Amino acid sequence: MEFPDSLKEQTYLKEWQVSNTLIQTIPAYIALFQDLRVLELSKNQISHLPVEIGCLKNLRVLNVSFNNLKSVPPELGDCENLEKLDLSGNMEITELPFELSNLKQVTVVDLSANKFHSIPICVLRMSNLQWLDISSNNLKDLPEDIDRLDQLQTLLLQKNKLTYLPRALVNMTKLSLLVVSGDDLVEIPTAVCESTTGLKFISLKDSPAETIVCEDTEEIIESEREREQFEKEFMKAYIEDLKERDSAPSYTKKVLLSLQL
Repeated sequence: MEFPDSLKEQTYLKEWQVSNTLIQTIPAYIALFQDLRVLELSKNQISHLPVEIGCLKNLRVLNVSFNNLKSVPPELGDCENLEKLDLSGNMEITELPFELSNLKQVTVVDLSANKFHSIPICVLRMSNLQWLDISSNNLKDLPEDIDRLDQLQTLLLQKNKLTYLPRALVNMTKLSLLVVSGDDLVEIPTAVCESTTGLKFISLKDSPAETIVCEDTEEIIESEREREQFEKEFMKAYIEDLKERDSAPSYTKKVLLSLQL
């Protein structure tokens, strides 16, 4: 349920990988681990990140997916060498601090299965970003200046509340995979569907999942997490399959995705 105090004597460690436990807090002594490069803490019960995480100047990977986070400390922006940030599946994060704009080396950001109403401004300032997953949130629109992410290759937007896609997407010449939920879309730039740059535009058809009625709120949230984990694995396999196909079409018809719990 907690990290042992004896761990602070092993500051030479370069990786922490702890998953599927009841651990709720990351100890403040994590600041001592100056050589730490990978911090994989998915599927625990962590409720907050300590401000000391900003001391990890050599951190490359931070995965705190499927925990109980509701916010992220501004100090995370001090991890200037971070390359991958995974905050998916926490279900309650609504915004990110502007200080994360300092993460200029980040190439992969996963914010899926949270409660973002818009793409955070700090994400739009991550100039080397290549992969952005912000699916399963509450997005109603995309910023008109989304094309400032000129290195972006993969953009996953499915399971939001988008009704249109901005024309600025056409200007993103490196974008090779765009996934949306097409049921609510009423406007899609023609150039996106008819892209000659090799863009794979995938429109998913959402199928309401049949869920078990639970009296316990925590049980409902856990069921949602399980569904999101399943769908993430599905999308990962689907994307890998697309990459392996030499003759993948530039436009892929709707894919029905359903899950019965």
